[in-house]
Amino acid sequence: MSAILWVLCSPKCYMYDKLELQKDSLSHMEPRNFIFNKRHKRVLELDCVFVHYFIQELSLSQFYRTCVIWNVHSWRGPDILLLVPTKRDLIDYNWNERMYELARERCEIDHAFSWLSTLGGAFSALGDYFAKCADTAGKISFHQLKLAFRIGDPNMQARCRLYLALSLIQKKRFALSAKIIRKEFQIAKRQTVVDERLVKMCKGIWAKLQYEHSLYMNNKKIKR
Repeated sequence: MSAILWVLCSPKCYMYDKLELQKDSLSHMEPRNFIFNKRHKRVLELDCVFVHYFIQELSLSQFYRTCVIWNVHSWRGPDILLLVPTKRDLIDYNWNERMYELARERCEIDHAFSWLSTLGGAFSALGDYFAKCADTAGKISFHQLKLAFRIGDPNMQARCRLYLALSLIQKKRFALSAKIIRKEFQIAKRQTVVDERLVKMCKGIWAKLQYEHSLYMNNKKIKR
């Protein structure tokens, strides 16, 4: 246990919220300030929050761990270590602010994604009859894909690419659409946990591709 604690005499400064723990504030750790109990054992009382941050620093910094090992030989530690409750409640306002911003960002992204999905579905339905609507649906799918990358959801990214493949079918770009569908289908089947909805979505869009391609080829034959 002593090997964990004794480099507190190093010049490093610890700060959490408005409470600072520096070298000067650790004078109670000097051997002469140890509390002796009835059995003549040295007891050291430490703030539990301080110990938490100290151990975190040990886990993050190799240099600091080296300082611990070097300083531990300078004087012998206490026989008993007591963790006492902190004198004041601490709130990590900086971390709270970061989490708040991330949560708000995720809410806004989800909100924007919902709107894009609604608009994309509407333009995709009209894309079978109007080329400009199919083009707009493809652009919406591309913006959805950027949001999916921002979120970091691979399944959502795959669905956005399939939406893009659907718009390519409507624009008669069958080869590129088929390439996207095949790739997404192979990736979906190789997942540790297979998303059956994604697999069925690939099959459904593939069926759409085959149907539209057959109509396109028949129309070409009639025109000849």
